[in-house]
Amino acid sequence: MTLLLGLLSGMAVIGGLIGIVAGLVGTTAPRRASLRQRWQALRSGPEQAEDVRLRRRTLAVVAVVVFVAVWLVSGNFVGGALLGAAVIGVPWLIAPAQLAQERIGQLEALSEWTQRLAGLLRLGMGLEQAMITSRQGAPDELSGQVVNLSDRLRLGWRPQEALRAFAGELDDVTADKVVAALILSAGDRGPGLAQALEDLAGTVRDEVAKKRSIEADRAKPRTTVRWMTILTVGVVVAGFFVPAYTKPYSTLLGQLVLAFLMAAFIGVLALMRQLGSFRRIPRFLITDPSSTVRLPAPAEEPGTPDLPAAGREPEGASS
Repeated sequence: MTLLLGLLSGMAVIGGLIGIVAGLVGTTAPRRASLRQRWQALRSGPEQAEDVRLRRRTLAVVAVVVFVAVWLVSGNFVGGALLGAAVIGVPWLIAPAQLAQERIGQLEALSEWTQRLAGLLRLGMGLEQAMITSRQGAPDELSGQVVNLSDRLRLGWRPQEALRAFAGELDDVTADKVVAALILSAGDRGPGLAQALEDLAGTVRDEVAKKRSIEADRAKPRTTVRWMTILTVGVVVAGFFVPAYTKPYSTLLGQLVLAFLMAAFIGVLALMRQLGSFRRIPRFLITDPSSTVRLPAPAEEPGTPDLPAAGREPEGASS
């Protein structure tokens, strides 16, 4: 017991010294938002749908129920915490793969929409009319954003403002490339936009193919981590049915050892998730807060209704 306490105290002292040195000397890493701000953005972000919030609340409630039930039945506090954390942790481990597939699907839809827009321009349509017409038969992954873009143009928004709002809803650097070409063409109309859009559509298709290949390689370690987690949780659950197996962990020293092992295991899983997560490239069609240049404020049309930030059901898609 004394050896364990001495080990933990030594680790705490070393960690404190490292923190003091980092605070005094500083680091070259960019300053991130505080944990509280990131948590609030995660909970109330504009992209978060109501079903996602409901699913998270449900998982949190189930995790608390599992933790309390295991603790009261077995008397093992750390084991209950481990099983409660598994209720939330297993879906959390699977989330990066789902996010990556959604992003790839959105890029594929963007390529299809860009190619169709180029075809409409080659038929002789103007840029605004082509964007309005493109709502008909828009890809499902992009239908909400395209419908919003069309509605804004119909309500009299300037094309540059409508396209910037469109890029904000897509929230992707590849979409910024396509929207930037459209914004430049809307401000300085001239030939060559259809060819530029066709070239961009081909570039996006190549990017989609590369991302699919990368995700196929990432799927192997993700599967390994997923099965490792399932087997570990299964061993912990089976241990509760064998009192002789879990008896050493019922003491204070056993609880501390189990807590240390659990923290190390969760840390490894978090590191594996971080290495295999979908890393987004920063966008460039956004306002730089450090810049002294400011865009003119858009003129608000009286009586213009606010549009939702993408994701609503397309209306009039067949009109």
